[in-house]
Amino acid sequence: MEFSLPSSWINRPINICLVGVGGTGSALLTELFQMSFMLHQISEGKVYFNVVVYDDDEVSFANVGRQSFWGHDVGVNKATALVDRFNTFGGINWVAKPCKFSPSADMLKYDLLITCTDSAQTRADIGEYAKKLHSSMLWLDTGNDAYTGQVILGFLGKNIIMLPNVYDLYPSLRTIEDIATDSCSHIEALAKQSYGINKKVALEATCLLWELLRHSKINRHGAFVDVKEGITTPLPIDPVHWAMLGFKPKTKEEH
Repeated sequence: MEFSLPSSWINRPINICLVGVGGTGSALLTELFQMSFMLHQISEGKVYFNVVVYDDDEVSFANVGRQSFWGHDVGVNKATALVDRFNTFGGINWVAKPCKFSPSADMLKYDLLITCTDSAQTRADIGEYAKKLHSSMLWLDTGNDAYTGQVILGFLGKNIIMLPNVYDLYPSLRTIEDIATDSCSHIEALAKQSYGINKKVALEATCLLWELLRHSKINRHGAFVDVKEGITTPLPIDPVHWAMLGFKPKTKEEH
């Protein structure tokens, strides 16, 4: 099966909300900047990204090097540090929101929500809130642990064209208790997450988005990566595969 680019996305700027710019999010924001520049060039200025970035955390010294931050960023809000950098040197007008993201009807002004957070509760809150929405908005979620990670693209809210999101496939997210993962040193940080896993997940996410935007269709809506074993497994657009994960698409009548 294939999923086609939403017709509402054609030949215009794409409005993106990015939640979290830690390890994966900061790498992904760099990819979005580069992709936006390339899309702007090949579309004669019609297609590019308008990005709003949410993060309530400040840069610590343990983030320098491992994430996309430099020494002078320490103590500055992560969203502010990165967005100011890209706006200054890239000639763009992205927006930093130095606060925690909460799902609301305000989400409907975006075309794409990207989550790069280690909070299962945040994903569950978004998934539960989205059940109230009739929307064509897409949700691209990324997550990882020490050596493995996943990327899942799906619709955010009720939609007759079913493409399940991360919460559809993993409703158990609402039962997972968030655990603080702040690290005081680079040694502690690298013990929790191998170097490269965040960049690998970010690259998988942006390659999937690029394929959809550049070629107007995809035959997979995610991937599972393992940097220790060197394996990347696609998530096919396939109801049979979804059923193996415990998800059954709703019929038109059930919508």
